[in-house]
Amino acid sequence: MQKKTRINVWVCVAILFLIGVNWFYPYSFLSVQKALSFDADNIVVEAYTEELNDFAKNYEFSPEFNLTTERTQYILQMYEQEWLISKKPVKLKMNDLEAIIMEVKETREILLELAFRETYSHETKDYLKASIKSCLDLEERIRYLQNSQNNSRSILTRQFRNIQGEFISNFDLYTSFYQSYKSYLLEK
Repeated sequence: MQKKTRINVWVCVAILFLIGVNWFYPYSFLSVQKALSFDADNIVVEAYTEELNDFAKNYEFSPEFNLTTERTQYILQMYEQEWLISKKPVKLKMNDLEAIIMEVKETREILLELAFRETYSHETKDYLKASIKSCLDLEERIRYLQNSQNNSRSILTRQFRNIQGEFISNFDLYTSFYQSYKSYLLEK
């Protein structure tokens, strides 16, 4: 009977250990779900969503059709990801990080296409370069997050908040680029 009790105690300890690892280290190799519930700051999300909606309204009513205007609809998809605009907690799995990276890569490729196929003013080109560089930085940050499987829940949450802030900064750069581009078209 004593041996059976010891085995039960060890099984309980192992189960508690795995539960603890799942909670404190959600992306670790011992974690069963490999998911983190990300709850963004509602004030940040509200302000960001408002900026995004304002930009989308201005973009939709754009009378001119050209490559920059046409590609903007695809670029906006990167900024409209659920985890960036949701006021409710969003479960981010390890696989979701790959999808986020793909969105950033696609946006970067579109921005590079614009850089080589369109003619812009010097100021507009500077905003475009900054936006491309920001996409590269985002990719690097997300890759780092993807490879940091031993980080605790609090560190991962902080890193996601930082990445969210970088997405918002990147959106601001793209907005500046687009506004500069529209001003350049009016001057022509």
